[in-house]
Amino acid sequence: MLLCGKIFHDLYIMKKSSLVVLSLIATVITGGLLPACTSSFGQAVTSCAIRIEYISGFPDYEPGYSLGVSACYAGFINDELIIAGGCNFPGIPASGGGEKRFYKGIYRGLPANDSTLTWTQIGELPVEAAYGVTLSLPHKLIFVGGNHSVGGLSTTYSLSLNATGDAAILDTLPALPFALDNMAGAVLGNVLYVFGGNKAGVPSASLFSLSMENPAEGWKEEPALPGAPRVQPVCTAQEDALYIWGGFSPSLGENQEAMVATDGYRYLPASKTWEPVSAPVVPATGELLTLTGGASIACSDSLILCVGGVNKEIFLDAISGSYSRVTKENYLTQPVSWYRFNNRLMVYDIHRNGWDEWGQSSGLARAGAALAGRQQEVFVIGGETKPGIRTAQICKIVIE
Repeated sequence: MLLCGKIFHDLYIMKKSSLVVLSLIATVITGGLLPACTSSFGQAVTSCAIRIEYISGFPDYEPGYSLGVSACYAGFINDELIIAGGCNFPGIPASGGGEKRFYKGIYRGLPANDSTLTWTQIGELPVEAAYGVTLSLPHKLIFVGGNHSVGGLSTTYSLSLNATGDAAILDTLPALPFALDNMAGAVLGNVLYVFGGNKAGVPSASLFSLSMENPAEGWKEEPALPGAPRVQPVCTAQEDALYIWGGFSPSLGENQEAMVATDGYRYLPASKTWEPVSAPVVPATGELLTLTGGASIACSDSLILCVGGVNKEIFLDAISGSYSRVTKENYLTQPVSWYRFNNRLMVYDIHRNGWDEWGQSSGLARAGAALAGRQQEVFVIGGETKPGIRTAQICKIVIE
């Protein structure tokens, strides 16, 4: 079973076109999702086939939406792909000072064939929204927080489908104690967690929880991660812990310089403590990655798949105001390749506290994409290929 935890990114300031098969040596623990792979600790390591397909079709009910969006809510309900909200620059691009547009449609995607999804609008969010968190529960999705053109949101909604699956049912859950956006989240047992992001407009490393056994008790504040704030981190639950990596903080005056994190931590709810875990490192080169602006999802019973995210040095150069690589005026006008978004499929093994690279694809080099998983498939939805430029492409990772 895949458990979805995703985050969104916006750089501050198709027809199946190809089929890419990556035959990879994967050092992983055997699990129900990946039966072909085994642990490297004194055991045989076999190859896992990772197939990446590009899926065409994107909702076009709201003007501008078909151009693609970042920061949408997304997940599966009863094996049906649902997306909602998101934002883009449909008119004048961000580089020209264009206005960001937020959306409120809720859409269901059904396969027309192996390479195309057909979309139907099944409802609307109460307001246009993006940059929140989607958490998956049986037969429902939970949309937490986010923001829109007016400011941050503290809302929590439960989304389910009617008996025929053609209409969304939106119920209200207890609101967050603060407006939260650009955070990450995960489900551990019957408890929802959201971490980091902007809390009432201020970058934070706060952690909040909501028990679905007693939702009337409301959201509770857990111990925050010590250190700098983490905006746009990734967060995923495995076994008895939450795992987080990346996140950034803009300059907060003399006491806090701008920062783009590469390190990782896990939170143990039983003891309410944080512990460091290995940062994402490319095994072949030793390159240290940040997952800031990326997305992560649990896989089998011991793995966490991570995709996308910014390049640390390039992003930090911009948010710090240094602009040593290119002038501020030209930062948004560079070609896609210049920003060097992460194109690797990185996999963390919680049992050995180590990382593997399962392959590379230009379709994974995004920030602000949504992840949604079912069985042996992970859908990478939308996002941006460079600051301000969205994509409507959906990339499907099939693990065989």
